[in-house]
Amino acid sequence: MYPNNCEIKVRYSANHNLLRTVGFVTMLCAVRNMRQKGLLFAGPPCATWVFLSQGTTKRNWWNPEGGDSKKVVLANILCMRLLYLLYYAHQRGIYWAVEQPMSSVLFIWPPMARFLRWANARRVCFPMGSYGAATLKYTVIWTTLPAAHHLRRALDVKQLRLALQRTLEDKSLVRKSVDKNGKLRVAGKRSALAQSAEYPRPFGMAVAALVPERGDVPEDDFVDLTSYTGQDHLGSLHDLIKGRKLAWWRQAYNIH
Repeated sequence: MYPNNCEIKVRYSANHNLLRTVGFVTMLCAVRNMRQKGLLFAGPPCATWVFLSQGTTKRNWWNPEGGDSKKVVLANILCMRLLYLLYYAHQRGIYWAVEQPMSSVLFIWPPMARFLRWANARRVCFPMGSYGAATLKYTVIWTTLPAAHHLRRALDVKQLRLALQRTLEDKSLVRKSVDKNGKLRVAGKRSALAQSAEYPRPFGMAVAALVPERGDVPEDDFVDLTSYTGQDHLGSLHDLIKGRKLAWWRQAYNIH
């Protein structure tokens, strides 16, 4: 009933990490094997993009680029590499989607915002609670999938009441503290947030149902990634184009 699928996650293998050369090439091969009108669904880690971490990442609506800490720079480089994959998929006639929580500033990050305009992507917003998530968790997806608007679901009164109650009662996702200046600080708990990021099964089924059943694999699928005009000021592909030793971010952050 549903199309064939392949799931790639870092927790499955370190070779699925986009920050590693083998991880990026693995993803390129996976996209290359996709048929036209298939769907590349991406959920880049949101930890450094959401409001809970803005105290340390320095990201906000006025500065989505964030500070110069290691985790912020690497998150930027990872998402720049994701843009190359999306560009590759788009040029081959493959639909794509990028998912983030409502508070994420990824979609106003200049490289991503330029790509979304270039690809004429559309925005879909809905509460993941409508698919059975433990909390409301309002979610935003930017995609080229024509039928994506069918993902919008409204919570009925009973669902809304239960989801709100669970959201208010769920104190396991955040840690509150008061700093020396008397200001309240809120930080997310990494393990709990990672667990809450899992998609409910009904949501996965709903997405799969929107993907066309038929499509051809292009015979000539050559795409010059270096022709992408996304202004990669981070040099995220230097290790592939010029060699690993010339990738400044690998040297600076000891990434192998």
